This record gives sequence, structure tokens and C-alpha cells, in this order.
Amino acid sequence: MREPTGVFAVILSLLCQAWTHDSVVHLCFNVGSEVKLNCTDVSWGKLMYVIWKVDLAGHKQCQVGNSLIKSGVLDTCADGKSLRKVSESHFYLHIPNFSERDVGMYRCETAFLGGSHTCNISVSITVPPRISSWLEPRDDNSTEAVCTAEGGKPAAAVMWRHAKNASAAEKHWTSGGLFFVESRLKLPEGVKNATCIIKHPFWPAEKMLVPKHRKGLPNTTVCLVVASVLIVLAAFSFFIYKKRITLRRRLSTKSEPVGVFELFLSLETESVEEVEPYASYVQRVNSIYNS
Repeated sequence: MREPTGVFAVILSLLCQAWTHDSVVHLCFNVGSEVKLNCTDVSWGKLMYVIWKVDLAGHKQCQVGNSLIKSGVLDTCADGKSLRKVSESHFYLHIPNFSERDVGMYRCETAFLGGSHTCNISVSITVPPRISSWLEPRDDNSTEAVCTAEGGKPAAAVMWRHAKNASAAEKHWTSGGLFFVESRLKLPEGVKNATCIIKHPFWPAEKMLVPKHRKGLPNTTVCLVVASVLIVLAAFSFFIYKKRITLRRRLSTKSEPVGVFELFLSLETESVEEVEPYASYVQRVNSIYNS
């Protein structure tokens, strides 16, 4: 049998250890990457069959394989996974555009002239987080620096670099299998800024953010002014409403003969111009009675 070379030799040596000790090989791939899983160094011409039995994070089980005896192709996954070969001596399971739905356990079973191999590979995903940082003023006139790493997998490591000693309060939570990290640092008196350092396996190097005050956020004084204006407007609206109710009651208690149309106008308007039809009507009625 020809010896494997290059990168595949390293991968195959790890997989051979898994076969020998009946253990699981753990591999992690970046989201959106092209994944190639290999399970044996036996040449394609000597294989009788190869089957990948896939358990996708416990929610789906399917198979992808090929039989050299019957020349049949097996694919119950129907999600883009396929068995490919580079040459007569190397083949692999191809997973395009790796995503969360491809995470799971992959079991490869092969049979060839003279023996068989079984290999178990646990496949996980690396998702970069969305990072942000800003400064928040506190009620005690101090400043708090905030740094967040949202929607990553695994969880990001968040640290602070600042001039004086200070402790940071950190919170972790998950949503949909992704991790959220928030770190808050109360800046000591005399410290104007700090640097947030975020580390994640997706990035080859750490990220650094310098928090700044958010633009467009209302401060305490603006909030108080807006609240005061709203209270004044609400009080004025209530005053107008009460005056309209009082006016309607006064008009409804008048003893003079008033037509329905004129009364409706009086109830709906308050200006002198709109009350004039009612006054002219009363004058005409009085002239009739006096004659």
C-alpha cells in the first residue's frame, strides 16, 4: 500500500489512532468553509464500499456512500453532501458552505479486500461574534465601559486594558446555540478610557476596541426636558377637554327654543363666528312672538 503524503498523512495518522483506540476524533470548522472529511488511506480501487452515517446534532440521521461492487450511489441526506475522490488513492466526504445544520457525528464505515475500517468524527462549528463597545454615564457621575461579543460559537474571551486596577462584571448567556458575552468596567476616577480586547478561535489575532460615547443618545437633562414638555401638553389637553364638557352642559340647559341643527353646531364649536346662526335664529323667533 502506498504511504500517504503531505497534510493527508497527518490527518490519517490521527484517524488511525481513533480506529485503534475506538475513540472519537473532534474537528472544528469555520462557518461558511468548505469541509473535506477523510476516513481511510486505502486506495479507491481496493475498496468494496464506503458509507458515511451522519447524525446531525440529534435531529436528523442520513447516509452518503458508494459501493464499488454494485456501482451504486447512496444519498439520503439530500443537502449537498457528496463523496468525492481526488485520485485513485484518495477520496473524501465533501460538505459545501459549512453551517450549523452540518454539526454532528460522522461515522465512516469502509470495507476493502483484506479488512475494514470504522472511523468516528465529531464535527463542530466556529462562528465569529459581532463585537461592539461604548461608554455609559452613570447616576453617580462616573463612567462605565461596556464591551459585547454577540452570537459567537464558542464563547469569546473579553478582557480590559486600562491605566488603573478595576474589576469588570461579566455576563454570559446563550440563544439558539450561540453565545453572548457582555463585560462592564466601571472606570476609576481619573481614567478617561480603556481598551477592550476580544479573543475568538475564528480570528487569527485578537480584536481591540476603544469604547466611545454613543452619538445621539439623550442624556439625563434632555430626558427631563422632554418629560416636562409631555406633562404640560397632557395637562393642557385635559384642561381643554374639561372646558368642552362644561360648555356642552351649559348649552344643553338653555331654555330658549333652539333647533336641532343649531344645537348641534353649538355643541361642536366654541368660536363666536360659529354660534352666530343660533343667535340670529333666536332673534327671528322672538320677532314672530312679539308680532
